[in-house]
Formats: sequence, structure tokens, C-alpha cells
Amino acid sequence: MRSAVLIMAVLVSGCGWLSDDKGIFVNSTDDYLDARESPGLIIPEDLDRSRVQDPFPIPEVPEQINAVYYSGRAPSPDTIYASDNRDEVRIQSLASRRWLAIPESPSTVWPKVKQFLAENGVAVANEVSAYGRLDTEWLTLGDEAYRDVVRLLIRDARKELNLTTGRDRIRVRVEQGLRERTSEIHIRHENDSVAIPAAEDVVDLTPLESDIAAAEYEMLKELGAYIAAKVSEQTASMLADNIPKIAKSILERNDQGEPILRLRLDYDRAWATLGNALDNAGVEVLESDRATGVITVRISQDVFTGEEPGLLSRLWPFGEDDDHLLQISIVLDQPNSFVVSVRTSESEAADRELSQQVLVLIREYAS
Repeated sequence: MRSAVLIMAVLVSGCGWLSDDKGIFVNSTDDYLDARESPGLIIPEDLDRSRVQDPFPIPEVPEQINAVYYSGRAPSPDTIYASDNRDEVRIQSLASRRWLAIPESPSTVWPKVKQFLAENGVAVANEVSAYGRLDTEWLTLGDEAYRDVVRLLIRDARKELNLTTGRDRIRVRVEQGLRERTSEIHIRHENDSVAIPAAEDVVDLTPLESDIAAAEYEMLKELGAYIAAKVSEQTASMLADNIPKIAKSILERNDQGEPILRLRLDYDRAWATLGNALDNAGVEVLESDRATGVITVRISQDVFTGEEPGLLSRLWPFGEDDDHLLQISIVLDQPNSFVVSVRTSESEAADRELSQQVLVLIREYAS
């Protein structure tokens, strides 16, 4: 009897030994608590840095303002989605507005904009790097042939309108994009004989319209092509580090712990961004009501995993229970700041994990 008790005691104590950090079966559940980030790889200046890339980047876990809702476990990192154009320099448009979307932070885009102007022999007359703003010098153009692309495209745009008077300049704004480590470039063209130039200290170019729209568009194309050819160059500007680093799309949690996506945009662009993101992600939109700011969608679990349904799933829809019928709403929170939230088809708060997945999907496919 005593032998049996002794054996049982050894077995019980041994179970703990088998599953601890030093036993046969190592328990790694809480290893992340001791994880530390290693220093980045230092590449000599004389080597090509573009050939060294991280094939397995670690997803960032944003700061959780309501950590109580993650009691007992760490929050999962956001899913990384592979959009077809997220790593490309491209021109975005909304009605008469156009801008460049760049897959780099403003601190690396800013010096490339200035380098583009310098290589074309166009001086910068006014620069406020803290806001990502600059104005070129006023250019007096004639009919002669120009070697630089800036004067050439402005001259051609003037000819299309038979404009022979006034001086021309380009106004540029570099700002944060919809996601972290992305930028937007907004350009406006001014001719002092067409209209009175805007104030010298203007920061936001969104309310302004170019005096010659073709000059703005052609400049965006040329500047976009120039930056696209230099994407691998990571020269950063310390002055441009002062550009506000708040992205235009931010995942947060409200006071009830429900995930929300904040869009720091005007309503026209916020609504268009939401619709484009759902379309880019392949989400089925059942109903869209701009007046109420509500979009009803059906989202399959395959959208989150990126997997195509198999032959059996297409022939026999066993996975219909995995579809989520949801309402995505957008409401004004502050001036030019809208909150996107996810509700059930009965307008009740959706599951928080599901809401987080949907909002991450929208943010990653936003453009």
C-alpha cells in the first residue's frame, strides 16, 4: 500500500516536471513575456540595401487602451493582408481631387520630392517641413523648349488653354497616409493671372483647386514615376520627422471595449474609402445607404483567411453558417473624424473578435 502511494506521489509530481519549462514537454505559453527585439541588421553604406528584406516581418500590436478586455491572454497581432497595390506608388482620385499614395513614411518621401525639384532646376521658395509643405519659386514661361520636365509640362498645359500670361508655381503637401508607414502627396498648380494665389501660410491643400487641372495631374504622374523608381532608397529627412505621424486610419477601442476604426478624413473621402476597401477585399455588399452611413455586408470566413472555397463547398454549401451578416456604420465623431463600427444585422454590437477582424480588413485594403 505504501509503495502504491509513493508511486502515485512521484507520478503527480512528475506530471508538473514533464510540462514545465525544463521537462520533456516544454510549456511555451508564456514565452512571449520574455521575448526581446534584436537589433536591426546594419548594412554597410557601399552595399545595396534594397536586396536585404525581412521575409517574415513581425506584425505590430497597437497599444490597447482597454487592456481589461484582454484579461488572461495577450491580444493577437492584426492579420497581414496582401493587397495587389499596397506596395505600389499610385494616383488616387475622388471626384475632381487627385493625390499620390506612397508606400513609405513621410520622412523618406519628403527628401525625394525636394530632390525631384532640384534635379529639374526648380528652386523651393517656401518650405515648412513640420507640415510637409513647400512652394516652388514662381516660373515665367514662354514658348521655348525646356529641358526639365516641370517647366515642360506646365508649358504644355498652358498651351492647351491658350494661356499666355502670368507666372506659375507648384504647391506641395506631404502627409501621412491611411496606414502607418505610408504617405500622400497633394499638389496644386497656381497661375497668378488666372486667380489670386492662396495665402502663403496655407497648410491644407484639400480645399484648394488648381488653376490648371492638367498641370496638377501631369505633375503627379511625373513625381509618382520618379519616386517609384527610387522606392528602394531610404534616405530620411530629420526635418521631415516633425510631420505629424498620426495615420488617417486608426484602430481603437471605445469606452465599452468595442473595436472601432477612426478615419481622419472628410465625409466624401471617408465614405469612398470604406466602399473601396470592402470592394478591394472582396466583401459582398448587400445594401449601401450613404444618407445613414450604413453598409450591410455578408462576409465569409474565407475572406479573412484568403482561401478559395473548394469544389465540395461550391457544390454543397456546408459552410453557409460561417457567413456573417453585418452592418458597417460610419458616424461623425469630431470635425473631419469619423468612427467606423461593426454591428449585427439586428443593429446590436457584434462579437469583438469578429469586429476587430473586419475593421483590420477595411484598414488594410483602404486606399
